[in-house]
Amino acid sequence: MESPLIKKSWNKSTNTLDIVYPNLYYGGVYCLAPIIIYNIVNNLPSWLCNRNFLDKQNITSNLVGFTFQYELDYYNIPKIKTKANSILFAGGPCINQNPETLSKYFDFFLLGESETLLPKILQYYPSKNFLDKIADFKGIYIPGKNKPTKAPLTDLDKIPYPIYQPFPEKINKDFVFGKVFILETERGCPFNCKFCPIHSFYEKVRYRSLKNIKNIIDQGIKINQRDKVVIYSPSFTHPAKKEILQYLIEKNLSFSVPSLKAEIVDKELFSLIKKGNQKTLTLAPECNESLRPSIGKPIKDEIFFQLIDYANELKFESIKLYFMVNIPNQTQNDLDEMIQFIGKCNQRFKNKLYVSINSFVPKPNTVFSDHTFNKKEIEKQLNYIKSKLKIKFKTSPLRIAEKEYQLAHTKNLDLI
Repeated sequence: MESPLIKKSWNKSTNTLDIVYPNLYYGGVYCLAPIIIYNIVNNLPSWLCNRNFLDKQNITSNLVGFTFQYELDYYNIPKIKTKANSILFAGGPCINQNPETLSKYFDFFLLGESETLLPKILQYYPSKNFLDKIADFKGIYIPGKNKPTKAPLTDLDKIPYPIYQPFPEKINKDFVFGKVFILETERGCPFNCKFCPIHSFYEKVRYRSLKNIKNIIDQGIKINQRDKVVIYSPSFTHPAKKEILQYLIEKNLSFSVPSLKAEIVDKELFSLIKKGNQKTLTLAPECNESLRPSIGKPIKDEIFFQLIDYANELKFESIKLYFMVNIPNQTQNDLDEMIQFIGKCNQRFKNKLYVSINSFVPKPNTVFSDHTFNKKEIEKQLNYIKSKLKIKFKTSPLRIAEKEYQLAHTKNLDLI
């Protein structure tokens, strides 16, 4: 059993929609997209919506939506059992970057943001020529019928928040964040990292007002009965981020913040994060100082060293640092400087330093979209780092990264 659920009565005139997260339940419950759809649809008269996952399927609707957060989830499409006559649609970050990849498998794609678009198109379902009737809506892409456009959404305060966030009554250690309330403070990012695809589906950053956020926290905690909040944002750049955290502290709530932008962090923010019972800080230097400006992150090493000093003073238990190889124009000298930087960070931080070094995967509609994925060169870079770096680091399998790159740029994928 899950709770809390939006409870509605069903009758013969009720329409149903199944929203699918095409991967495992213990990860999918933390994805906001199915929760948004669940709340939108169940708040419409004469509509019911159920969430489905790869390992928890009970799809009975003739209208089925998928959200794709990761390209590798494409391979799970054949494992999802839908009715033969179902109308299938898809959305999510991967679809917004390249909807052509899955054009064989879906009747239409929802591009942009769903809050204002989905209720409009559901007015025409079920009806004859449903696809023809929705084809002119901005944000609806039907391959072979129209051209891709994005559904606009300018003001987050003018849309209802997905307050109901169902979780199972009992969870285990696979649910890494525990039972939480997901708090989306903003969409988009004001920074312009050249490798990041966020700008390809969020043209500009938009923030919820502090007043609205406080109301969302109050309602969400009351309805969901949670004592922990996960801040959902690309980089938590909200102008009132300290006020938000202070409000959570006043409510005696624990919280978790995402990877932080070093440029906008100070000791006071770290202090608030520590009071929220977060034990680990996450930062993404990406590479060495001299290469960072070329990828849109002109941040000095000294800023990271200062943040490490703050973390020491406030007694954080660990720091996670994220780096990349396969960056355009990255030389062996750049790798040497990155290795030296990591070593200095390790010497400076008094507790546990976790280092992750993975391959940069070029994504469509970014500045670096045409950069190639050279597996042999990447292996060479990673092996060089292993031979020189005196501390252990984590890296994802290169075959996974290579497949992600291929899927991101493929048109008309054939999964059979």
